[in-house]
Amino acid sequence: MAPARVLKAVARRAFEVSGLEGRVRLAFTECLGPCSEANVVFIYLHGRPLWLRRMNAADLFGSLFRHVADAIAGGRPALPPPLDARSFAWTGGGMGPEPPVEPGGSRLG
Repeated sequence: MAPARVLKAVARRAFEVSGLEGRVRLAFTECLGPCSEANVVFIYLHGRPLWLRRMNAADLFGSLFRHVADAIAGGRPALPPPLDARSFAWTGGGMGPEPPVEPGGSRLG
């Protein structure tokens, strides 16, 4: 797992090269709610929320931005396996989803 400051820089660089700037908003915050699952990413695509947990590796952000670019280009692509394994449902409130994703684990929630 990379330190938060490193991941933030990697995410910004991946976003810059993705071609999404001006079409998608990228923002960073301390916590979106389910802090126990950090680093959490929230995306709203085609009227549906998508939550991803434990986005703690640099290569995940390239995959994420490619998926978003494909989705806003008019497609409804399936989540790539590394992102699908981190997706979860959460409606807010409480401590976040249970159980947490195990290292190398599967989609839970």
